Amino acid sequence: MNFKLLFVVLLSTASLASNAQNRWGLRTGLNFDMAGIGLNEAVATTQSIFEGAASDDGYHIGFYGRQFIGDQWYFSSTALYIKNSKFISGSNGSTLMYESFDHNLIQIELCTGIRLLKFARGEAGVHYQQHLSDNAFTATFAPSSAGYNIGLGVDLWKLGIDMTYYSNFQNHTGDWNGIPLSYNRSQLLIGLTAKL
Repeated sequence: MNFKLLFVVLLSTASLASNAQNRWGLRTGLNFDMAGIGLNEAVATTQSIFEGAASDDGYHIGFYGRQFIGDQWYFSSTALYIKNSKFISGSNGSTLMYESFDHNLIQIELCTGIRLLKFARGEAGVHYQQHLSDNAFTATFAPSSAGYNIGLGVDLWKLGIDMTYYSNFQNHTGDWNGIPLSYNRSQLLIGLTAKL
């Protein structure tokens, strides 16, 4: 695991908290698997989530920090613990295979954003994921990855609502029980933030 990178992000989050022009606190919420769904299809999928047609596959909890530059622009960093459940199914020609995997991972991200109308936010950045689980899934698709994210948020006093789409820079390929697979690590995180 890249502990140096994790340390740098945690240190930068802590430094944001010590500055007067900042907002920092806790973040938690639900995860939705978007594997195989591109950014152009994410809006339609998000609608199905709010209509109750799609269910979550885990949760996240962690810390965030935002350093404002002026009244509108800001930089942010986030450190999250994420727990997911993933399912793999396929056939090697004669046998149908199905397996479920529980994942624990650390995700860190760095973003730049803009605040609109004093309460709404838009931001984009990059993230790094490190799986803590050691199972056939991580052996097939590698335990770490990096990608980009884009999100929207609303702040109301000390509370906030965030919706962020995450995708990887590349698809992951591997062989699982003799079945060649390709996996696009993308997800949607919907969560609440509380300023401390």
